[in-house]
Amino acid sequence: MTTEVQLSLRAYAKILSHVVQYPYTAVNGVLLTVATDDDDDVVEGNKDEDRRIDIVDAVPLFHYNISLTPMLTVALTQIEEYASNRSLKIAGYYHANEYCNDSEVGFVAARIADKIVENCDEGCMLIVNNELLNHL
Repeated sequence: MTTEVQLSLRAYAKILSHVVQYPYTAVNGVLLTVATDDDDDVVEGNKDEDRRIDIVDAVPLFHYNISLTPMLTVALTQIEEYASNRSLKIAGYYHANEYCNDSEVGFVAARIADKIVENCDEGCMLIVNNELLNHL
């Protein structure tokens, strides 16, 4: 099974703006998709089928100390409320590291992504390739 992730222009622009606005520090945020009535069917569906996640929006979270657990918990609660009021749901997590040549998934980023994916049927993690930002 493979999962394709499609980013809307809105989500892409928000992620890129967040990264470019804070080039001297790590940044992260949450990815949102449209909530559908058949979300329960995804869990029960054929695991061998290819899947596609359409990311329609992104919510920037932190830019500096990304490991503030109490603030993250509050932020995720607020994002869930925001999303549910707009027929959206959390679908993943994005992260950009502090250094241009660093595209590794750090411990904190992996833990945050794991927690987000635990709470959604199928989630994703997007790592920004900072080296490509030099071409902008």
